[in-house]
Amino acid sequence: MKYLTILFVLLFCSCNNYIDVADIRVLAEENTMLEIRGLVSGVVQDKDQLGGFYIQDARYFYKKSVFVNSSEQVSVGDEVLLNAIIIKKNNETQLDNVELIKILSHNRFINVEKISLPISDEQWGELEGCLVEINDNLQISDSYQFNKYGQLLLSKGELIQETELFDAQDDSLEIAHLTLQQELNSIYVDDLSDFKFPQIDSLYIDPFKVVVGAKCSKIKGFVSQFNKTYKVRLVNDLIVEQFVPPSIIDLDTDLKIMNFNLCNLFNGNGKKEGFPTTRGAKSYDAYQLQMKKLASAIYAVDPDILAMMELENDGEDEFSSIQQFCDYLNKHGDRQYEIAHTHGVIGDYPIKTGIIYDSSVVETKYKAQYHNHPIFSRPPLSQRFIYNDSLEFVLCANHFKSKGSRNAKGLDLDQKDGQASYNFKRTLQAKTLLDIIDSLYFDENIIVLGDFNAYSQEDPIQVLQSTNLNRLETVNHSYIYKGKNGSLDHIFVSDNFKDHIDQVQTWNINSIYPNWINYSHNLADSSYFRSSDHNPMVLGVNGYVK
Repeated sequence: MKYLTILFVLLFCSCNNYIDVADIRVLAEENTMLEIRGLVSGVVQDKDQLGGFYIQDARYFYKKSVFVNSSEQVSVGDEVLLNAIIIKKNNETQLDNVELIKILSHNRFINVEKISLPISDEQWGELEGCLVEINDNLQISDSYQFNKYGQLLLSKGELIQETELFDAQDDSLEIAHLTLQQELNSIYVDDLSDFKFPQIDSLYIDPFKVVVGAKCSKIKGFVSQFNKTYKVRLVNDLIVEQFVPPSIIDLDTDLKIMNFNLCNLFNGNGKKEGFPTTRGAKSYDAYQLQMKKLASAIYAVDPDILAMMELENDGEDEFSSIQQFCDYLNKHGDRQYEIAHTHGVIGDYPIKTGIIYDSSVVETKYKAQYHNHPIFSRPPLSQRFIYNDSLEFVLCANHFKSKGSRNAKGLDLDQKDGQASYNFKRTLQAKTLLDIIDSLYFDENIIVLGDFNAYSQEDPIQVLQSTNLNRLETVNHSYIYKGKNGSLDHIFVSDNFKDHIDQVQTWNINSIYPNWINYSHNLADSSYFRSSDHNPMVLGVNGYVK
């Protein structure tokens, strides 16, 4: 049937001496020079642009378009006749090796396809090269590629990590359905260039309006493809509604505990030298800005106790990251924090957890203790506190294995169930943590918190909730990955401590803001926005039983 179609097109072409745009893909496997008629729908030949133009089928009822690699001078609305070869570039059909262009007429009407989400990949494929206008108001869901490629992910609604809502084993059908619906209702938008690191302030949106959740309209551009990933190359600026920043955390409570991933706080050698570090800041000035942004968030919350993840594992002396950060907070703030001292460096992993506290509010009992076990590369850290001379509790800070696939083997490989790599190890870490709690803190008041690198319905979190630990739910998520939000950071409390909990909040100041306003970028300021890639959590504790 395919060859009959090609034969028909060739016979038709022989009568007219050319083919129309709608017939190009029938001959896409032919690497021969063809004469093609089309209508110029967009010109992208300025410096740093794609270096060509788009043509659509000149016939009114034919809705097909294609990109032409050419510097030949044409204008939008020109009906042209050109000789070119059909090629595939990153799986996208294009025209190349243009030898001759003849302009047949000017100022022709340009068709703009009006579309609405949801749209499947097959439907996007039919629209490849077409000028489209999306009728829906969409929202920004991901800005990770904006700095590097000028891309944003837009969606019809909030995108959520599937295993934040559904159990990986028991709800596989629900996970598959949600995955499909979210794919159908989202689309990447891009600039008119393939160059890396474009000038952000010259793109199609004010960079300071790039916030996840911000509503966008006036979405018009050309449908493009890169290895089966579709996007719309915008021809005008987006209209973005004003985004209201999240309000400052204000808990009416006796005792505030903050859980915060510091995003690799490394201080070089502690003497203003030793940069760039293996992780974190590339210079001393960047390190200073990193501390300033982190401190801004901590000052705004004003916690009595601060549990931290991703601290440099370099001890606790005057040159250590934890001591110098504690000194920085004390110098520029109203609190006088102290380190929950341990017995020094733990293991040889680059990062660790740490705890600091206001000794005028709580006192410690015994030294803090790292629970060293071979299953943990970043051992849990526990400190026993006493509040108001009467309320005694243990705070346990954790940082489980990440979801990255590097060096994963056997059961630690991604099992394609939505839980990513190392889920097996994280589950073993959860079981080991429960064993430690049962052996050392059985029937005591305990708060277990940290970055568990597992979403709310994944195995490690279910394991931790299977005993007398209760996960505290919050309205906001703590992390965004590939546009989908969910909580990797959690707080659990023992049954006997539940009545002491006033409230818990996740403060949405980091994950929704773009990574290119963090401390390492030239657009960064000293505010707490994007002070980390994780949102901090804040727990309110009542000193007396309700």
